Amino acid sequence: MLAGNGRVNDSPGKDSRFLKLSYPAPGTAAPTVCCDLLAHGAVRATPEAMPGLRLRPGSGIGERLPASLLKNADEQSVVALASVLQAIDQHGLAGKSFSDWGVLACPRFIGRIALAGSIQRYANEGPWGISPHVIPHRLLHATSGTISQALKIHGPNFGVGGGPRGASELFLSAAAMLGTRPLPGVWVVLTGWDPEPIPDGQGRSTTSCVCAAVALALVPARPDWRGLRLVLSPATKHDADGNSALSLSLEGLQGALAGGDACLASARWRLEYGGWVRFERARGGAGLPVPHLFRHRDGVHGQSTRHGPGSMP
Repeated sequence: MLAGNGRVNDSPGKDSRFLKLSYPAPGTAAPTVCCDLLAHGAVRATPEAMPGLRLRPGSGIGERLPASLLKNADEQSVVALASVLQAIDQHGLAGKSFSDWGVLACPRFIGRIALAGSIQRYANEGPWGISPHVIPHRLLHATSGTISQALKIHGPNFGVGGGPRGASELFLSAAAMLGTRPLPGVWVVLTGWDPEPIPDGQGRSTTSCVCAAVALALVPARPDWRGLRLVLSPATKHDADGNSALSLSLEGLQGALAGGDACLASARWRLEYGGWVRFERARGGAGLPVPHLFRHRDGVHGQSTRHGPGSMP
């Protein structure tokens, strides 16, 4: 959890809900975590559109993907990859190597529809009625793994959250990864059904729904950056007393992205476990917020750096 001192609080349990907020000392400013937004994409697809999207998820990487890559993938993994490829294509990143990047994905309740059908087939037919592709493609880490394979990424990739509050966990994980590992960037992807489907016993939804995804390409903050910047701010005592701001969510990000950069730059969301996340327009040459936590690259090695009042960015 993002604490006022810029560190994760110790806790006797592993569950984040047991973590206690810590606040900056009176008269001191809490550091923020900054990441530059290199690219973003958003995709929405109905179940009827999935077969075509599996075959042609996008052309951002400039080469044809193997037809087998998405054949057995969960629908959320399909739209996740499509949103990443859209971001690459629309922001001029075609041809860029992402081999050293990381991938963090937060699929919301991944695999519910398929697993409902598989459980019914297991009850009727036994183990022989279950496809061997069901489990590996419906686990939390399947979405990030699929993106990693498509972009030939050799950096870390894993799933985060997986439930309704996963967006907050995802962004905190992205900030921690960029701040502690020598990575040039991280793909941050949220996916989910809207509304959440009600599965039948055949692996289909009984309600009308759309599968959605948002992909963000985040890199360590740079003082000369002139684009959008993601800023995570620690909790304050005022925040703990209650605030009516919306919690960070897939739907909230989609709405802000649909409104363009101006809308995104004015958006602000509350993190579930304390703190805030927002986007702002960076002013090249103006430096970074003070005090702040960010990581710069020194040769091939990354270095964690904290700048406070009076220090040079």
